[in-house]
Amino acid sequence: MGIVFAGSTCEILAREVAEDLNYELGKLIIRRFPDGELYLRILSEVEGKKCVVIQSISKPQDSNFFELLALQDTLRDMGAKEIVTVVPYYGYGRQDKRFKEGECLSAKMIAEHIQLRSNKFYTINIHEEKILDFFEIPAKNLEAAPLLGDYFKTYELNSPVVLAPDEGAITLAEGVSKVINCDFDYLEKKRLAPGKVEIRPKKLDVKNREIIIVDDMIDSGGTMIEAIRMIKQQGAKNIFVACVHPVLTGNVITQLFTYALDVVATNTIPSQISFITVSPLISHALK
Repeated sequence: MGIVFAGSTCEILAREVAEDLNYELGKLIIRRFPDGELYLRILSEVEGKKCVVIQSISKPQDSNFFELLALQDTLRDMGAKEIVTVVPYYGYGRQDKRFKEGECLSAKMIAEHIQLRSNKFYTINIHEEKILDFFEIPAKNLEAAPLLGDYFKTYELNSPVVLAPDEGAITLAEGVSKVINCDFDYLEKKRLAPGKVEIRPKKLDVKNREIIIVDDMIDSGGTMIEAIRMIKQQGAKNIFVACVHPVLTGNVITQLFTYALDVVATNTIPSQISFITVSPLISHALK
């Protein structure tokens, strides 16, 4: 039997995974000193045991990343036999290459530090799969598309279409559509004239159809909101929005609900729209 330790970003998710696997839920104390420094103490007996650490590198990214490293390091010092690190949301994943000379390759730096204290690594819908190449330990990206598909499969949808807001998310849209057994497409921009851009599906007509727009993450939501507006203008009946990682900066949720009938996300990052748990995905991988 193993022990699952919850970082402060994934307390409920870690509890679900522990229950799924019939693992012990690790006992620990995490708090902050008045000056903001982290205090962490592991109360469970871990020597010679398999330990699973679940922690997303979500906002505040820096302190949550440091908390992850502190958990790993303490488990190693206490004699854990194996440390499996699960980072449902891989913060800094968008900084996977240098766009300008001298920029920090943050995605690579994160990987190098995680693997120093870990035997295996799992994440979910990482921004770029090539980030896993930075790891020298076994590392795997888990796909949440089937979970999004299962959620919408319970809806009684009329001629649904799953859309990606751009070509980069087409694989996710295809994965969701396979579960629902419906069409999928992606949105592309066409410049009609100086200052005038049209956004429409690459192949399909959306008139009188119900649309599910999916993306790996929603941050400020600008791209998603623009896509919804355009799809509505083209005669879509109802629009639903789903993402894997609800980063959600500003008042994006209020804006999305102005245009969409439903907005949903997984709990890789806890939020007010995190109605889909990724615990089955993680549990299956750990088995």
